[in-house]
Amino acid sequence: MNPHAGWRNALRERARRPFARGLAKRDAQADAEPATERLLDERTLVHLRRVSLAAGRARTEGLAGEHRSRRRGASPEFADFKRYAQGDDFRRIDWNTYARLDGLFVRLSEVTTELSVHILLDSSASMDWCGGETGPTKFTAGARLAAALAYVALWSFDRVTVVPFAEGIGPAFGPAQGRAQVVPAIRYLKRLRPLGGTALAPVIAEYARARSRPGLLLVISDLLSGEPEALREALHALRGRGWQTAVLHIVDDAEIDATAVTTWLRGALEGSGGSSLELVDRESEMHLRLAADDEVATRYADAVSVWLGALEAACAAEAAAYARISTTLGIDTPLLGLLHERGILA
Repeated sequence: MNPHAGWRNALRERARRPFARGLAKRDAQADAEPATERLLDERTLVHLRRVSLAAGRARTEGLAGEHRSRRRGASPEFADFKRYAQGDDFRRIDWNTYARLDGLFVRLSEVTTELSVHILLDSSASMDWCGGETGPTKFTAGARLAAALAYVALWSFDRVTVVPFAEGIGPAFGPAQGRAQVVPAIRYLKRLRPLGGTALAPVIAEYARARSRPGLLLVISDLLSGEPEALREALHALRGRGWQTAVLHIVDDAEIDATAVTTWLRGALEGSGGSSLELVDRESEMHLRLAADDEVATRYADAVSVWLGALEAACAAEAAAYARISTTLGIDTPLLGLLHERGILA
């Protein structure tokens, strides 16, 4: 059986309510407030206007965007000179250069192009979790990051599609282009709610197969779906189709930091008033009872370290950018610096 066919069949009635009807349910409240109030503030927007998405190997096209192309054309943006050759447009001869150098040179102009940006946001139940009593859930952090990246792309007149996914693909926003689409995009993200299990690799494969033209694919997820090898295979297929991919790994410190894990386990144990804990999988509802001691915390931290290393190696093997983003990071200078360092922002 197709591992992600459940979205269209068994999950159709249940899944579309939170993804589609859930949007309309909150329309009145969401439309009464600024669309950027919760996800992005004005100070953040100022920073985002100064950056752009790095296209990498992704193919750019059209003339509406702001990505510099290697092609030269009739744009008013000057790029370089070249010696006149037979067949060149004589109207582009620079006579001032001729007067100084006694030679014919043609002015070359820079062509700007737009990029097709696809943002896949993990909307599974595992994202709806926070390791502390305060602070954002992984889903909130992921939605903020998706909003920031969509804003950067739309501000640069790139073509943007935002797609939530869990065990399958939910109703998408876009493709949309232009700065007038910023508010609708952020309003759309504010109304999304997490639901169900995750099928990351099958979803990536399905999404890429349904599109004839590759672009820049930004995957925002906690990656709690399958093994790193399955992710590597999905990235390999994307690379073969000409996609430029970036994996943005949303993590809660209580999941990956050894000290935070130990503190969380001890706090949970004290709260339970016993010597063991019962853990419940948010997606499958499976239960696991264990004795929460220092040895368990150490073994868990070691396993997480190996897992994180395998994820980074899988991305590196397929030339996909990888950035691990803590929910404690806001959309500010440190995060933008990290994304720039990893080749996601230019």
